[in-house]
Amino acid sequence: MNEDNTQPQSDEPSVGQILKTHRENANISLANIASLLKLTELQVQHIENDEYHLLGAKTFVKGYIKNYCRTLNIDSSAILAMLPAFSASDKPVDMQSFSRRTEKEAHDSRLMTVSYLILAIVIGSSAVWWWQNATPIDEQTNTIKASNSFITVQQENTKRLADEANEAVDEAQSNNIEPAPQANPAVINEQQTIQAAPLNDAQSQSELTNSDLSTIIMMFNDESWVEIHDANDEKIAFGVKKAGYEMTLTGVAPFSVVLGKHDVVRITLNGEPVDISAFPKNRLAKFKLPLAE
Repeated sequence: MNEDNTQPQSDEPSVGQILKTHRENANISLANIASLLKLTELQVQHIENDEYHLLGAKTFVKGYIKNYCRTLNIDSSAILAMLPAFSASDKPVDMQSFSRRTEKEAHDSRLMTVSYLILAIVIGSSAVWWWQNATPIDEQTNTIKASNSFITVQQENTKRLADEANEAVDEAQSNNIEPAPQANPAVINEQQTIQAAPLNDAQSQSELTNSDLSTIIMMFNDESWVEIHDANDEKIAFGVKKAGYEMTLTGVAPFSVVLGKHDVVRITLNGEPVDISAFPKNRLAKFKLPLAE
């Protein structure tokens, strides 16, 4: 079965045969004519084989044949008149170059989107990692600073007590009074670590009763930093406590407490256990005793 757009069998040469004969008479090769027409050799073969349905729309076919005739100095009008009628079912060849370019642009766009997504994930993961590792370092730095401050305060207290003791000895000798035994500065330093809050000017020791005072007991299962103030904002405990240390404090409630590692400390207030497990781990725990309900 023959295609509608193929040349019917006839004694007269077809358009393609005429063009091919003129090319061969002009001694021009297929490659040379394709180069002059700026077509591929396959397209030239389609023209010479009258395979117009493989070349695209009728307008393109006429243009190719007209340029072919111009290159060989042939009258194109007579040649074009010999072209067969194109059937309505003939469809032009798809524009492959444009389709491929569109497909390539779409592929590049998807690749760029995936690249940006991967970059965002990497940056987000790095930020989370930095935040998780930076926070404990800051807390350790704060603990070291507080410990150094505690040591400085204790050294100053020791020096002050030693100076006062020396002054008392000098005064006793000048008045021919037997001086009292001097306190060991190391013992004084240990005693100053935990001390009850001094009374303010509006109170005297006689005014406080047992019901006015509260007792805190802390057991340290591991090393932890602690700072405690009583209701008069007097510091009654400060420093790093070793594992196994038991600390007992008496003062006026409520107490302001700061613990470096609250999960290693057991607390009782007036004999009642205090539950501080709700505070987040690896963070400084700041709370009041008794705990607010």
